[in-house]
Amino acid sequence: MMRGLYRGFRRKHFVCNLSAGKLIISAAVAGGITFNPVVIATLTGVGLILKAVPSLKKYDKKTEQANFARIEYQKILDEIRFYLRGEAFDEKVFLDRLKMIDNFVTDHCMEIPPSISKKYEKTFAPSLTK
Repeated sequence: MMRGLYRGFRRKHFVCNLSAGKLIISAAVAGGITFNPVVIATLTGVGLILKAVPSLKKYDKKTEQANFARIEYQKILDEIRFYLRGEAFDEKVFLDRLKMIDNFVTDHCMEIPPSISKKYEKTFAPSLTK
């Protein structure tokens, strides 16, 4: 789930910045060719608005939060794999650590959007009820 959020926010940030850059460069080229201030102003204005969208939506912060949660949950899965391979397992220590990480991620990271939550339930809920 968090991996999908991380990729989505990273992709949205990249697309907004790339589109903004292309529009601003297009404005410079079109303005140099046509000498029409309306063309320059329109393309530059739209480019600047697109450049402002990632900072207004705080995609950097959301990407960082989703990446942190993804990494922490991946560490937990790796630790479970080590236990399954035969390493020593202290259930109390593991569960305390798991609870601490889960509480931290829940408190400091974003909520899961309803669309992703529904997709997750649709994929995994039928297998959980069997």
